[in-house]
Amino acid sequence: MPKGIKKENLPSKICLTCQRPFTWRKVWERCWDEVLTCSDRCKAERKKLVNAENRSKKAGGGGEGEDAGPGSP
Repeated sequence: MPKGIKKENLPSKICLTCQRPFTWRKVWERCWDEVLTCSDRCKAERKKLVNAENRSKKAGGGGEGEDAGPGSP
């Protein structure tokens, strides 16, 4: 980010967790493209939700190759 940028001209994104807009911060200078959430709180909440979804998919079975294999009738 070049020096001399006014605050109103900073890039912004929408947080994937809380759906609120947030603007670029100096801390995110090198990783702005990878930033998805506005805060550590939203990051932790998103991680909880993703882990819960993954656990429910594993518990549900999903039917991926469990019953029918290549040699089944």
